[in-house]
Amino acid sequence: MLRFISLTVEDFGPFKGTQTIDFTNEDGVTFIWGNNGRGKTTLLNVFRYALYGKFQNRRGAVVDLTRLSNIESRSEGRFGFKVVLRMNNDGEQYELTRQFKVRAGVARPTKNDDYEQTVYLKRGTSILSGSESEHILKLIMPEQVSRFFLFDGELLQEYEELLMEGTDIGAKIKESIEKILGVPVLTNGATDAEVVLDDYQKAKTKVAQSNKQTEQLGSQIAVIEAEIQEHTAELERMREELTQEQVKRNQLEGELDQNEHVKGLLGDMKALETSIGEKKARRDALLSAICVVTKDAWKGLVGSRVNTVLSGVQEQVKTLEDKENTQKVAKRFLDDMKAAVEKKHCQLCDQDIDDMLITKMEDRIRNAENEYGGLSMEEAEQLRSLQNRRAILETMQFPSSKDRLEVLEQQLSAVKVEISDDERKLKTIKEELERHGDIEELATGMQERVKELSKVLKKIENLEEGRRLENEKITSARSTLATLNAKLDRTATGTDMVLARRRVELCEQIHAIFEEGIGAYRDKLKGDVEKDATDLFVQISNDPDYEKLVINENYGLFMVHKTGEVVPLRSAGFEHVVALSLIGALHKNAPLRGPVIMDSPFGRLDPTHKANITKALPSLSEQIVLLAYTHEIDEQGARATLGASLKKEYRLTRQTSFHTRIEPN
Repeated sequence: MLRFISLTVEDFGPFKGTQTIDFTNEDGVTFIWGNNGRGKTTLLNVFRYALYGKFQNRRGAVVDLTRLSNIESRSEGRFGFKVVLRMNNDGEQYELTRQFKVRAGVARPTKNDDYEQTVYLKRGTSILSGSESEHILKLIMPEQVSRFFLFDGELLQEYEELLMEGTDIGAKIKESIEKILGVPVLTNGATDAEVVLDDYQKAKTKVAQSNKQTEQLGSQIAVIEAEIQEHTAELERMREELTQEQVKRNQLEGELDQNEHVKGLLGDMKALETSIGEKKARRDALLSAICVVTKDAWKGLVGSRVNTVLSGVQEQVKTLEDKENTQKVAKRFLDDMKAAVEKKHCQLCDQDIDDMLITKMEDRIRNAENEYGGLSMEEAEQLRSLQNRRAILETMQFPSSKDRLEVLEQQLSAVKVEISDDERKLKTIKEELERHGDIEELATGMQERVKELSKVLKKIENLEEGRRLENEKITSARSTLATLNAKLDRTATGTDMVLARRRVELCEQIHAIFEEGIGAYRDKLKGDVEKDATDLFVQISNDPDYEKLVINENYGLFMVHKTGEVVPLRSAGFEHVVALSLIGALHKNAPLRGPVIMDSPFGRLDPTHKANITKALPSLSEQIVLLAYTHEIDEQGARATLGASLKKEYRLTRQTSFHTRIEPN
């Protein structure tokens, strides 16, 4: 069994300087906690880089290694990076060192050619040769099965492809599953037997061609065999080219995703810069308003005294103005009465007035003149003086600035906080943009990438169609060949032909035995995987109505309800649980055993499933390393659940945007 003992990273990604994680040599679980953006996925890829010398994004596209060295270290004149992975495999101690360093004579590297990659594998105290190192690393953990040891929890949904027929992803995963389960031990034998069978069939054809009785038939068979060989070679060429084009597609899609991400970051940066500008203008306007209010604040201090004096003046003015107004009204009335007396006719009612009533009216007029005499000269002068004073006092009425200042200061404080938040976000975005290198170059190259991707997709489509046609031609040719061989067997005679035929028949029987063995072995493996996956699924699942899992030809697992019905559509959370159950079952049945390193494995699960999976972790593999973001799972609950199975905890701590420390928790 393979076990990782420790990992040392130097200036790799956000991990500045030399930092080490100790996994111990005991069975159990190691947790590495970290917020998003602190380097969890980078750590997962550090293992991949150490073992295979490559770094892949989530699409499987290989990332340019020049982009992986720590940004702060580069600014300090240290370029490149190094990884040291210490391992124990079946009792043998290994130390794997892989380094991406600047070539001799290069002062400041700018491109891939300025670097060289070196790898050293030490067994015990001896450094192994390059070829021996490569051989041992392939035995320790073949890259083809690495998806079951190093995997991103967000990509577990890929395993849903196993439920579908004819998908590229499903076929690749099935191939990987059979490799980890050891099926190639038999399939390689079948392949070798098929090669020998092909040689014997050609030898038989040559015997037929050398016999005049079967010469024509042998020639026909030779032509068909040549056609099959030609179509098979073309099929293999197309397969290799298709693989290359699929790698290009993943690479281009990864670059376009990055460009889209950069484009989004640029848009966010522009929006934040605009927002900050507007908020700073608001801040400046508020500061100006506060200055104005503060400048006239003294006026508010005399405001209350002015109001008191003004109130008294207004009362005096009102008294005198009321007296003056009353006299004016009375005068108009008396003038009307005097006119009526003089004319002995009432203008209001349009009637004449007799002499007796005239006398009474004259008496009333005299009395009213005495009663409503109006303002004296002193009172009139006092009224004018009071009115002037009132006007002056009214101009001196100023509201208190206290409430206004409080409102302005609250608004100023709020806008300052908003500016600070926006500036912090802007700083983070600019730092992230710096990681992507030349932004203008990325933007201008986006259109070319789109065109190139379109061509690649079209080529993939043509290659897939070409493979289909070649397979049809091979099938047709083999059918014709079988007919011709049957005719040859009925016609041909002679010792040489009998011997050639027996060799072919013997090889066919051997090949059939291998094929039958492969089928039987696959059936057994599927049964074992189905049982073990079901046991793990029942242990993890929080729904007792789902009783078991059923496996298909692709090693896809269907959920079965207690009624016997297969669940046609399952949630993302249950897809996650089923995929983890499959991985656990594969590890239990695989001849190759090793550590399982999972990045964010709990993302789409509810608390119950998280707790159940945590409890089941030790049964997945002897060594488990979990890279989890903060609050993805309850830390205290995980510690209590795992107990003694929890061996180590580390935390990824932010020092700066480009510097993360790996610290014991």
